[in-house]
Amino acid sequence: MGRAIRWQAVIAALGIVLLAAILTTTAHQITTVETPDRGGVYREAVVGVPRNINPLFSFANDLDRDLTGLLFQGLVALNERGEPIPALAESWEISPDQSEYTFHLDRDARWHDGAPFTADDVIYTVGVLQSQEFAQAGQPASTYLSQLWSSVSAEKIDDATVRFSLQQPLASFLSETTIGVLPEHLWKDVPVGDMPLSMLNQQPVGTGPWRLVSIDARGARLEPNPYWTGPEPLLDAMEFQFYPDYASAFAAFQAGEVDGVSRILPQDLRAAQESDSMEVLSAPLANETLLFFNLTDPNVAFLAEKPVRQALWLALDVSSLLATAVNGQAIPADGPIMPGTWAYAAPPRPATDVQRAGELLTEAGWVDSDGDGVRDRGEQTLTFTLLGDDPLLLAALADQWKAIGVWAKPQEVSLVSLATDHLSQRDFQAAVTHWQLAGDPDPYPIWHSTQISNGQNYTGWSNRRADEIMEEGRSTTDEGRRIQLYTEFQRIFADELPALPLYFDVYNYGVSDAVRDVSVGRLNEPWERFRTADQWYMLPDDAPAGESQ
Repeated sequence: MGRAIRWQAVIAALGIVLLAAILTTTAHQITTVETPDRGGVYREAVVGVPRNINPLFSFANDLDRDLTGLLFQGLVALNERGEPIPALAESWEISPDQSEYTFHLDRDARWHDGAPFTADDVIYTVGVLQSQEFAQAGQPASTYLSQLWSSVSAEKIDDATVRFSLQQPLASFLSETTIGVLPEHLWKDVPVGDMPLSMLNQQPVGTGPWRLVSIDARGARLEPNPYWTGPEPLLDAMEFQFYPDYASAFAAFQAGEVDGVSRILPQDLRAAQESDSMEVLSAPLANETLLFFNLTDPNVAFLAEKPVRQALWLALDVSSLLATAVNGQAIPADGPIMPGTWAYAAPPRPATDVQRAGELLTEAGWVDSDGDGVRDRGEQTLTFTLLGDDPLLLAALADQWKAIGVWAKPQEVSLVSLATDHLSQRDFQAAVTHWQLAGDPDPYPIWHSTQISNGQNYTGWSNRRADEIMEEGRSTTDEGRRIQLYTEFQRIFADELPALPLYFDVYNYGVSDAVRDVSVGRLNEPWERFRTADQWYMLPDDAPAGESQ
């Protein structure tokens, strides 16, 4: 899917600068010199219970996303740099005018029940996405996906070829085809409106490398797909054991009930790192936390002044901020595109300079005329309400801005309330938000001026040159040209600062040192921690774990 607000915000540990340097170049790996043995079952503690193991309805539940990522495939997948690579489509062609995409499907792909995968499955899935019933499914992603796919015409050329015709060029379209395909022969008789309640969501049949063989209230068991044409996994199975929270999941590892924990939270990180039997793997995650300004609210018209935003930016000591608020396990952000991806070219964030920040405000006429510690200009004071879901982060931001005479008043709200009651209604002054940036880096949905009224440009930012860049950037598939355009866009963003980039999430994953050849690179989504699961193997119970290399 495209850009979407994410609920995840908390991550852990010290040494932010070193962490950023390490994670933006490579990810931690466990490699060994043992000869891999086939067999064994990997058991992982996960949080929650599955609701819809269906790629079209899984966006609201991370466990659903974990399972659908292993069980289903889209036409394409994304590599660590966010670039499209073949999946159910072996290859594709784009017409010279970039309005038609022709996909050549994998003729050997089969569903977990043995039925052949064909173009009919693709056409059926697109039909579901285009239906009015899907648009009304009640999930935040449904409206976006329905609007996107309703503007696409899907045509079956033959059993192994489909063609999509777009109303206008859209460079990010390949990223949209990562959504999992459903089997028509199983779903065709289920009305779209009834799909979220169908038992097929608990008996999923996909084409992915793993298939679901059992599920109950305690857990789920996955085994290798016997029809998979890719590398055969070394493991006999992966079992997911369900726990109510991450503390319980970590305790299960400590008790020897599982071999891994899907996510290590800050309060458990030190214990995990000190464990004699756990390896902690850390990787950048395509989730960014930014501070949005409302540039159109007349009550805080000063936020529309660039010198004020620049002063707020210069006054922030982000390393200290993250050490205090998110326990240091994060990568400071310097722009709206994730480091390490093909389009990243943000100018380096400026060093903290409280003195220069104060000078900018003074030059703009903001002084503390009454000595109360808050700058004013005429009848107005530099005071605004700061919304967000993390009270520690809000307090840390407000505390740093006191040094330059700015009073940010923290107000904690849930992510759901922030999205529905404040951002979508444009009822906020400043807000800390969390965004998923997986897939194509197209900034149009968040930053183009046409998205101010009814789209996701909640800041109300409008810049003519930035608009031109975004329009051209999404209308060409020439990656070299797009890099040039997005490099310029990132320079404009760094100068204008319609939002302050704060940090990118780091995903901490814990596995037993008896689980070998686990590697985690940059993650578009958490389920991609299993990207190399076909290479994992277990040491025999009577073998010493030894040292990882």
